[in-house]
Amino acid sequence: MIKVNEYFEGNVKSLGLNNSQGNFTAGVLLQGTYEFNTESKEWMTLTSGKWELELPGEEKKSYGVWESCEIPSGITFKVYVLEDSSYLCRYE
Repeated sequence: MIKVNEYFEGNVKSLGLNNSQGNFTAGVLLQGTYEFNTESKEWMTLTSGKWELELPGEEKKSYGVWESCEIPSGITFKVYVLEDSSYLCRYE
């Protein structure tokens, strides 16, 4: 079953899938700043566009296309989307 997610008044949308290889979402983000909470460990991979991620206690860091960031569970983090972007996220 495909799960449809929409956040921040439609500025962030994703499709979720759970299969034998894990739990995943693929989505898009319009330019802006967004704050997310994690319930499990995540790996976010930028697939197009430009963004910076800011984890608690760390400075903002830029990631290039196809670069991933490991995000711990149980935190709040920020995504600064510098241009409309797409991503793939894997959850543990």
